[in-house]
Amino acid sequence: MKEGAQERLVTAEYVDLLMKLLQTNTVSPMETGEPSELAAAMDLYARFAAERLNGEVVYYKAPQPEEIDSFYMPVSVQECADRMGPSFWESQPSMVIRLGPKRPMTHTLMFNFHMDTVAGSFPVSFDGERFIGRGAVDMKGPAVALLAGLEGAINEHPALTDNLSILIQCVSGEEGGAMGVYGTKLLADHGYIGSLNLFAEPSAGVYFDKSTTSMTARIEVLGIDATDDAPHLGHNATLLLGYLAQRLLTELSPTITEEGGKMCLAGLHTGTMHNKVYGTGRMLINFAYTSTESGQRIRTMTEQAFALLLDQFAEQYQDNPFSRLTAEAASDICKLTWLKQGLPVLNNRSEAWEGFLAGLGWQRNPEKLEDNAFTCDAMWAQREDTYTIVFGPGSLSANLAHAEGEFITITEMEQYASEIMKLLIACGAGHPKLALLGRKGETVT
Repeated sequence: MKEGAQERLVTAEYVDLLMKLLQTNTVSPMETGEPSELAAAMDLYARFAAERLNGEVVYYKAPQPEEIDSFYMPVSVQECADRMGPSFWESQPSMVIRLGPKRPMTHTLMFNFHMDTVAGSFPVSFDGERFIGRGAVDMKGPAVALLAGLEGAINEHPALTDNLSILIQCVSGEEGGAMGVYGTKLLADHGYIGSLNLFAEPSAGVYFDKSTTSMTARIEVLGIDATDDAPHLGHNATLLLGYLAQRLLTELSPTITEEGGKMCLAGLHTGTMHNKVYGTGRMLINFAYTSTESGQRIRTMTEQAFALLLDQFAEQYQDNPFSRLTAEAASDICKLTWLKQGLPVLNNRSEAWEGFLAGLGWQRNPEKLEDNAFTCDAMWAQREDTYTIVFGPGSLSANLAHAEGEFITITEMEQYASEIMKLLIACGAGHPKLALLGRKGETVT
């Protein structure tokens, strides 16, 4: 190594930790309907943090249903919990690790990552540069790089936590449409937040202080089946849902685009057999919005378009003998339910923190690229006199998050660990007046 060069932060021990985490099944029960090994993965992470950083677990608890604000509870969460029973909640703890003693929010930094992943299994591997596995970039790789950056900062300045407290939130309930309501939100409500709250998500080299939030509509057809020998005697859910999918996209997408939102036609399912008319089925549509007001407008126009299209479907297909029964009953057998809606968005600014981060070379997401922001748990941590951002290595698209072959490179992890180290050293050693950073208009001296 050249003289003066920084030693590698993501050492062999961190490589081993990430490989163990990737080999641990932490798929959200929201995706599978079954418990996973989330608790085991958190224990592995906590033991590593304790051994390397003297990190103390100050919160470790499975969510209690009575703690959760029912207004924000997605219908899909409650339905999954009803199907699984107590194991749904018991298998999804969240954890907070603290470095340093407890201090006021003004002298605390908080880092958040989620341990749960989406479904989808493929071989875990590491070729010396690229880690492949479910959760590699979303979010196990960034979580491990975060620890490496923390250790690097403490090794550089052992007295770092003499004036600064660091919280690490390791949460369940981010994936599968849970939206953090029984993970991040509960921790924030318990006060585990800081002057700066950094959510580790793949952000493609910039940080976000604004992001969208999503709402999900479920459209169901609840009719009767029929055989292919008598298709006129059944309700054709495939025809009705297919019609609604095409027309809703056509009718809604221009206005949603003008709102700065996004519309995703997701799963549509009726059946797989060729000799049957399926009378039941469902379709999911996801909408991302940039403000609560915009979300309400999108909801209203979706409901209005849905009602109008049911009438138009009935008129268009009432004279066809194979669809007449479906047309006549369309408004009775088809319903729209909002699985989640009304959630807040991340939208905060801090002149002082933005200037501070710019001094570190961090780039705020440009206003002209605001549509690159995405939905995550960060909105639950924004408070008055705090600054909440999303910043992490890699990108959701380029690193195949949620897709086959999801990966992160050790180079991306090393760069992220270096950025975290730089942030901590600047906050803890170079700028003891951290409290001033959270106050709008004030600067650090």
